Amino acid sequence: MDSDEQIMLALEFASWIAFGMCVLVAVAALVVRLTSVRWQHTLAYVIVDGERTLVRWFHDAGASAGEAELSHAQIAYLGDRLETELYYRVNRPGTIRFGRPRSHARALGFSALGFLVIGIAASIAQLFLMGV
Repeated sequence: MDSDEQIMLALEFASWIAFGMCVLVAVAALVVRLTSVRWQHTLAYVIVDGERTLVRWFHDAGASAGEAELSHAQIAYLGDRLETELYYRVNRPGTIRFGRPRSHARALGFSALGFLVIGIAASIAQLFLMGV
């Protein structure tokens, strides 16, 4: 087997592995997206109620209100602010976070796209070496 055939074989393996990984990672991204927790962005108001510090907000177009008690770390994060933007979980409105939630599905989607590009590049290189 000469060097051209070895290169062709390596490109063939690379393309099949990359396309296979693309499909697997894309399916994983879809599963993560469908099963992931949904976070909703909102504007919340800080309320001091005796010894408790709460945030309250309206959701579902103002039809109902959400409420969550803040931890000491969250109170320190807010400082003296009386209103803040936050994210709450759609299925459990008492669970909040102040930063934008990470999307693992997006990272998996970009990985699938990367594998697709590698597979296409390997296939094009293989066709180029075949003289097509």
